[in-house]
Amino acid sequence: MANTEYEKLQEALKKAPTEEARQAAAEALRRYLASSEERRKSLGAKRTGSTPTIVSLQKLVKPYPTAVKLVDTPEEIARNPEYYKLLQKVLTTK
Repeated sequence: MANTEYEKLQEALKKAPTEEARQAAAEALRRYLASSEERRKSLGAKRTGSTPTIVSLQKLVKPYPTAVKLVDTPEEIARNPEYYKLLQKVLTTK
């Protein structure tokens, strides 16, 4: 199930960074995170320690934060077109 949600996320990120596309991508990411959390619980794995975070190590100043918690990523996608473009490059590259 998580694999199909990931594919839906990739499809949502292939669109131009309009307001509607960013909202759709944010919703797709929320569904993907929820499905991966369900899978983790079904496997009996416990999350201990750190919180997953997406970090950019670029030295250039970008119009988005350099570290975003994974659970906060959907809101950042919906709010910031530059962050949407960054995830578009990362997640849709083959």
